[in-house]
Amino acid sequence: MGRKLQQLLVPLEPPALPELDSVDRAEGWSGIVALVPDNGNAPRTSGIRLTRDGGGSLELRLAPLSVLAREAPSGDAPLEADRDLQRFAALLEVLPGYCYTVDRNLTFTSSAGKGLAAINLRPGQVIGVNLRDLWGTREDTYEPLVCHLKALAGIPSNYKDVCLGRSIELMIRPLRDPEGDVCGAIGVAIDVTEREQAREEQARLATQLRQAQKVETIGRLAGGLAHDFNNYLTCILGNLALLEAQAPRGSDAEAYLQQASAAVDSAAALTRQLLAFSRTQLFQPRPLNLSALIERSSKLWRRVLGDNIELSTRCAAELWSVNADPGQLEQALVNLVMNARDAIAGEGEVVISTRNLELPQGSAELRATSSAGEELPAGKYVELAVQDTGRGLTELERQRLFEPFFTTKEVGEGTGLGLSTVYATVQQLGGAIRVQSEQGKGTRFQLLLPRVDAVASSEQPSGAGARGLGSAPRGSETILLVEDEPLVLELAQRTLQQLGYHVLPCSSPDQALRTFGDYQSKVQLLVTDLVMPRMSGKELAARIGALSPGVPVLFSSGYGEAIVSQQGVVDDGVHYISKPYRPRELADRVRKLLDLRRSRS
Repeated sequence: MGRKLQQLLVPLEPPALPELDSVDRAEGWSGIVALVPDNGNAPRTSGIRLTRDGGGSLELRLAPLSVLAREAPSGDAPLEADRDLQRFAALLEVLPGYCYTVDRNLTFTSSAGKGLAAINLRPGQVIGVNLRDLWGTREDTYEPLVCHLKALAGIPSNYKDVCLGRSIELMIRPLRDPEGDVCGAIGVAIDVTEREQAREEQARLATQLRQAQKVETIGRLAGGLAHDFNNYLTCILGNLALLEAQAPRGSDAEAYLQQASAAVDSAAALTRQLLAFSRTQLFQPRPLNLSALIERSSKLWRRVLGDNIELSTRCAAELWSVNADPGQLEQALVNLVMNARDAIAGEGEVVISTRNLELPQGSAELRATSSAGEELPAGKYVELAVQDTGRGLTELERQRLFEPFFTTKEVGEGTGLGLSTVYATVQQLGGAIRVQSEQGKGTRFQLLLPRVDAVASSEQPSGAGARGLGSAPRGSETILLVEDEPLVLELAQRTLQQLGYHVLPCSSPDQALRTFGDYQSKVQLLVTDLVMPRMSGKELAARIGALSPGVPVLFSSGYGEAIVSQQGVVDDGVHYISKPYRPRELADRVRKLLDLRRSRS
């Protein structure tokens, strides 16, 4: 073949072949070598055993170490080391890493381990290759080179590297010959990619948890504020209604009182938005006109946008109705408008528009559902669009736009929940959302909601057109009234007394139980706040019902209907009035319950 033994075999362990004359018949010689093919293919690791036959000729046998170990005589001590190497090689095949050795010239003399496959290498493939050539640099300050040079000087070192997208931790140690002199370096590399990905995922989940807890805390605060605010609004609204009844028709006083009542209605709408944000508002879809909703809320949007951003509304006059909850859509609009505001640096414009759309089969708008790629059915839709002149979105941002906790804002400036909430709202309403954006030219969110044939209901609160209690139904029954807010208690008591009822006012459930004990046979209706200290209105109603079955109950609360629903109060057959309410609303509900009780008697 014309090739010397040293060209065919590269010794790995021991690091040098023996002098052939020194191989005797009794002991022989064994080790691990890399076989170097003459066709240019990668070297292959093998076990080797050199022995002499009876005539003194040298025999060379290549085989796996396990085979050589079985064939070796029992007293062949050198194969004990071979067995250790065999175990070590087997261990490398299951560990997430690899091991290699280099000589003093930094040329690879061995490489093995399962982790080589992750960086597109085979065991022994780099034997004979210099580390500098593999790295593609000879800079003396290159950290991996510095660590290997330290090892050649007898100093252990560690470093981290990235190879083909894999994160690797390397420990570089001096490699010593039998005399203890440094003859090279040994590197042990551990693939820590999965571990680092797990850490990043854990950190991401921890951030999401903190964001969710922050949102939940803000939501609870908003819900509590809305509850207290609704109590005050009930008192203000009630007294304004009673004053309006006493003002002369057409007078300035009547006009002032009507304007004040309208302001209270706007404040009540704000509390509904707070309750929607706190997830404590129970959504009640009904036919709705989006143009009227936007025009009514435009003042709020202008406050959200500030002075540097112009707001334009382009709402269709003859807009079809959609089936939605006003508070739910107002919250979605708040998120879209705030998102538009944050996308604009300095001055800009936000346009909110509505229009009717009839989409035939195959229309591009029908494929607007975003990530899932589902198509809407052909039909009639109402379009609600929010367009800004902001920075626009990258393709990656568009793909992840509706993911929970994904945000394009700086750390700590956004929860990443706004657009995911909008997406969930639109999906819940049976619609779709489409995003058109180009960097530097702004973004347009297009919401498509299915049309309903019903006429949009009036947004005027019940009883808003009535002057005080003039035409309200009257009565003379005894009512047990329980309310822990003194202002509301006084208003409700005065309202019911003006209508002829005998009212037993109580500021706590304990007082109510004592009063009921004194007037048990006379009480014909219980009107109670739902959430009170020490005992809820539901518990109070249950205890009174146990003492006197059949007493009807009217619950009230300034909390959102979702909390009320958790108490089981909005179930069928249970009567509830939400705050703020007008005196006329209270009068109508009370009379209805008393008449219902009488009809069942």
